[in-house]
Amino acid sequence: MRCEPRQIVVISAIAPARADAIAEVARARRDRGPGPWTPANYPGLMSSSPVPPLTDPEQVVAALGLLAASRVTTFGWLATCSARAPSAQQRLGFARVAAAQLDTDAALDAAAGRHGGDLAAAAEPHLELFGGIGQRTRPADWWERLVRTVVAGGMVQDLAGEVARGLPQELYAQVAPDADFVEFVVAAMGPVTAGSPALEARLALWGRRVAGEALGMVGPALSTVTVRSGHDLTRLAGPVMATLSAQHAHRMERLGLAA
Repeated sequence: MRCEPRQIVVISAIAPARADAIAEVARARRDRGPGPWTPANYPGLMSSSPVPPLTDPEQVVAALGLLAASRVTTFGWLATCSARAPSAQQRLGFARVAAAQLDTDAALDAAAGRHGGDLAAAAEPHLELFGGIGQRTRPADWWERLVRTVVAGGMVQDLAGEVARGLPQELYAQVAPDADFVEFVVAAMGPVTAGSPALEARLALWGRRVAGEALGMVGPALSTVTVRSGHDLTRLAGPVMATLSAQHAHRMERLGLAA
């Protein structure tokens, strides 16, 4: 398989020495079951490079903007899955799952306002960055669209969740609740891929391509938060990419696809 330049950079950025740490997080995630990491249950991959406390107003708003962008982006991808779904039942189901991604919108906006910030302005550069992932990974059919949504949507939300770990815990609990959408996609895909090895192989390959594109946004996103918050988060790129890779492998496992 030919690797694109972006994928080569991403692959080289995850050092072999992190393999054990990635496996540790994957095992912990499987043992724990679905749902997001929180400051209380995180297994510890990033303990050597913790996210610094984000308590100053500009730091809080920067993190909230990243969270908002991750939710809105995933909402858009899920909404498109709904619009393109082959059955009315799936259209309704994906519409509900998409809407759940915006459950924290009011809380995010209110928190940004309390800290003297503009949520839309803070989210704008991340929306452009995440939108680029979609532009570079145009799905050929609905099944590829589902995989793109799980892989890229999961990664942008994981990234936002990692940065949000620096927020005060009370605020984190308000703005980053669990809105897991993978199980719904698993229910739609599982019976189909199980009966078609060719489709399963194609979607697994597609998932790898999408993952490479999604991992490529980690550095630019952290750089944006660094500029807006005054905290240098770019040094966390390696650990964050390792964490995202481990959680991606777990999601692909849930889909029944090889990572």
